[in-house]
Amino acid sequence: MSKKMLKRLIIASSVLCNYANAYSPKVSIIKVVEHEAINSVVEGIKDELKDEDINYDIETCQADPALGYQIATKFVNSKADVIVAIGTTPAQCVFKYAKSGKAKLVFSSVTEPSDISKNFANSNTTGVSNFVALKPQLELFKKLQPKLKKLGILYNSGESNSISIISKLEKECEAQGIKLVKQSIQQSADIPQAINKLKTKVDAVFITNDNTALSGIPFIVKACDKVKIPVYVSDTDQVAKGCLAALGPNQYEIGKQTGRMIRRIKNGEDINKINIEYPSNTELYINKAKAKELGVEIPKEVLEEAKC
Repeated sequence: MSKKMLKRLIIASSVLCNYANAYSPKVSIIKVVEHEAINSVVEGIKDELKDEDINYDIETCQADPALGYQIATKFVNSKADVIVAIGTTPAQCVFKYAKSGKAKLVFSSVTEPSDISKNFANSNTTGVSNFVALKPQLELFKKLQPKLKKLGILYNSGESNSISIISKLEKECEAQGIKLVKQSIQQSADIPQAINKLKTKVDAVFITNDNTALSGIPFIVKACDKVKIPVYVSDTDQVAKGCLAALGPNQYEIGKQTGRMIRRIKNGEDINKINIEYPSNTELYINKAKAKELGVEIPKEVLEEAKC
């Protein structure tokens, strides 16, 4: 081989090496809707991976499966290294691609992973659920409202995770002598009429991990304030918006937990050997100003445990 040819090969190898070293993994994120809890998950992911060289592509499907599939297809065609689906609807949209080997799916803030699939074996899918046991939440509500008899819940009947929670919540309420009053919605625009109807029938309103209902928290709180009934949530980020209390995972920490999964995949770990995870802990938040406004007396033991 001539010296000239050898020199060319060395230059070409150097260019290829530099290209390989310059490659940044692509993490594409589909959010189910736009609201603070979902954005906190994204923030947690990015903060956990802040020292990593990663390109992000982030879109929202507005809880619309058709749009979710469109975004999922776009991300698959763009050769994303990992697709993160925040919420059940986008996770369902990406799953078929992951199962067929066209994508690696990491879901986040999904209440019921079984709503994505009953079997995740060799599906190139893992993730972090935000499920919190319902019994401790109801026990908290009764400590704050000992005379609580009717608990209202606003939920999107099109969100499978919400349907699953309703089924479990009905059983827990019955066991604790509470009547669950359900009010369904289909989209955010339905919230004003639905909450104005619901608030007249109950002693308190509970908003779980339903993304559509969570997007309307300010209006829900304002409507319930007019009749002096508290709003309870599972999302701790919403207490600052006027809800009385929340017992649940910190969505930012859910994001960091998700980020650690992404790092493991990025470092070469087989996604099919990474188990689905649940919140490592829950936090209790109490809005003392709202309690005073509503005339709710907070027991000492609750205050000692809470992050006010």
